[in-house]
Amino acid sequence: MSGPIVQSLRITFRVLLLGVALLAAGWWFSNVRQVPSDSQAAVLRFGRIVRVQPAGLLLAWPRPIEQVELLPAPARQMEMKVVARGAGGGPGGYLTGDGGQVLLEATLTWRITDPVAYLLARDHVAAALQRLFVATATGLAAARSIDDFMAVRAVGNDDLAVQEQRQAIRGDLERAVNRRLAALAEAGAPLGIEVTRADVDAFLPAAAKPGFDAVLEATQLAEEARAAARTDAARTLQGADRERDRLLASARGAAAERVSEASVQVAEIASLAGRSAADGRQGLLEQLWRSRVSAVLQAAGSIVAVDPNGGTRVVLPGNQP
Repeated sequence: MSGPIVQSLRITFRVLLLGVALLAAGWWFSNVRQVPSDSQAAVLRFGRIVRVQPAGLLLAWPRPIEQVELLPAPARQMEMKVVARGAGGGPGGYLTGDGGQVLLEATLTWRITDPVAYLLARDHVAAALQRLFVATATGLAAARSIDDFMAVRAVGNDDLAVQEQRQAIRGDLERAVNRRLAALAEAGAPLGIEVTRADVDAFLPAAAKPGFDAVLEATQLAEEARAAARTDAARTLQGADRERDRLLASARGAAAERVSEASVQVAEIASLAGRSAADGRQGLLEQLWRSRVSAVLQAAGSIVAVDPNGGTRVVLPGNQP
């Protein structure tokens, strides 16, 4: 039979056969895909993980034989904000070792180390990290003072050490959370992740913040007053040192000048003292006496000479040799 109806049926059957073939080919290659460079693929066969493949071309049986789950690559870092919630829904407080209270939040950066374990526990990772953070932060706060988390009072001379200790809290929190993750893995409940960084944010409770702010302000004012007093004391000490140096220099100069004058005044006498009688010492002494007396007599307004034996009184005018 080669009528128009038969020809139409044949054409329709061929079109349907081609469509079915195309659908079958699409289904057969449905799990052939390219895994991105920042991802890895876990292949499940009838719900059981059979292999994990890194980035590249993935060849897998079509659904429902095999199912492909894309996961972040091990080098890919992911972040999660964790915070302990209090009774009112706000951030929960932690008691510190010195009796204070601090509110802690953290941003945990983590990566996948075991794709199989992570895929099995993927729905519980966020809640598990939240609980691990709360447990770790409780012990971390109890072993430290409130100053280790934030500046609630003025920092003294050891401010560098305090800053280093606050930075060390990040590493301590990271290591403590990883120890708890390892303990879960040993207990048979691995999460397949590792924390690579922990950024901690600390706050004061709303009710306590005004009091701490007032103490901090008062302490800062006291430190400023102490610094100003130290500056004034240093300035006064410098002025006293300068005045002392000036007085010492003036005294040394005056002493040297007086010694020089005395040396000049006694130079002639000192030179005569070293001479003997044979050198005409007596004559030189009389000559020196006359020159000195002559200078005195010339400076006098009048001169009166009296005989010690009660004789004639002679009055000479002044300025006589």
